[in-house]
Amino acid sequence: MERRRRSRRTNRTSRNVRKVLKKIKPVWIIKAILYGLGIYCFFYCKREYAATLVSFQTVVVTGIISGLILSFIIERQFKYYLFSIILFGSLFMAVLFKINRSFASSREEKIKAQILNKAVKSAKTEGSRVNIEYDDFSKDIDIERIQEYLMGPSDYIILTAHKGGLGYYIITYKELVDQ
Repeated sequence: MERRRRSRRTNRTSRNVRKVLKKIKPVWIIKAILYGLGIYCFFYCKREYAATLVSFQTVVVTGIISGLILSFIIERQFKYYLFSIILFGSLFMAVLFKINRSFASSREEKIKAQILNKAVKSAKTEGSRVNIEYDDFSKDIDIERIQEYLMGPSDYIILTAHKGGLGYYIITYKELVDQ
């Protein structure tokens, strides 16, 4: 008798699960996958931007334009546009960063750049960094703890980099120098 009750309950439960699964549209699953990829790509872009000599303005403008285009194509409701613009823009920028890194030259180049500003790690800054100007844009370069003692006397930084597939340099090593 008890065995029959259990089987009826499991049949009802499985029927309820099937009803719920039938209500889920495949478009929602595709959007969920795209949004999940967008969140991952946002953090990937943040990491790649720190290692690439590219202007922030270029990254933001390209991300916003591509995010707008993809949002108008994929998303039909206006209330989700800002979220989808950021995530779809990150998805597109991640593809560009991946292409730049995948087709990078194997030849190392040394780039000597003058330091404009210095910021030593403190309660307000999360890490030591220097600000340089390269190709008419300003870029913050993070400095490892092992080189923090060189920040005071240094006027220049030598960046060891590989030229990427899209023409943007990928920084592999940073060294502070006096002259």
